Amino acid sequence: MNEGKTEICVVIVGSFNRHLEQIRQTISKFELEGIRVLSPKPSKPISRKDGFVMLECNKGTPGEIESDVLKAISQSDLLYVVNPDGYIGRSTSFEIGYAFSRNIPIYSWEKPKDPMLCFLITREKSIQAIKQSIGRRGSCDLPPGAFTLSELQDYVHRMVLKRGFAEETIRDVLLLFVEEIGELARAIRGLTGLKMSRERVDSNKELRTEVADCLMYLVDLANLAGIGLEDALREKQRMDANRRWRSQKVDPVAQD
Repeated sequence: MNEGKTEICVVIVGSFNRHLEQIRQTISKFELEGIRVLSPKPSKPISRKDGFVMLECNKGTPGEIESDVLKAISQSDLLYVVNPDGYIGRSTSFEIGYAFSRNIPIYSWEKPKDPMLCFLITREKSIQAIKQSIGRRGSCDLPPGAFTLSELQDYVHRMVLKRGFAEETIRDVLLLFVEEIGELARAIRGLTGLKMSRERVDSNKELRTEVADCLMYLVDLANLAGIGLEDALREKQRMDANRRWRSQKVDPVAQD
């Protein structure tokens, strides 16, 4: 994966009915600190329906708008909750749960009134303090020593954001993945001595590097599809345990 720009991205959530002006102020504060606000965009309210506030920048139904917010959260470095009176509504609670499931840090203006949410949220009003904390966490380094598949997925997620690849779609990443498989095939071709030009053999990357590239793109695909690899692997293992396997190769001795 080639390197690109590096920046911290945030999604800001809260009650547009109660705290819209504070949300606007918070957007400005993050932007002044050089932090990119993925959602919401600064905009005026144009209507209210069933407690849902529509902004000028909104497009689509409330469900489509919420889907866009969740997508932005998946691409962010942190979620910030604007709750100056401690109140957190149902929609915001849902967004907090989604961020938590994606291992995205969650900060809030004030301590939530709901004691359960206090376990998921760090109260921090200082944008500078948050920036420093995320900067340390957001280092594009793998955890030292052994690490889990979940930690690998978190690392790839952070790396994609830091290197400016957040706009790549699952189709884009699939094409890049297939290209890397081709690079892996060429590396194996050189390793096994299958006919190819000497120049190509001499310039070939190490096999281990190509395997690592393929793994990174595979993990990125899983992230974009919202798949937890640890759970998916266990599920597939359970399915395979009940199957019978047979080799299609013919034993020449048995055939005689």
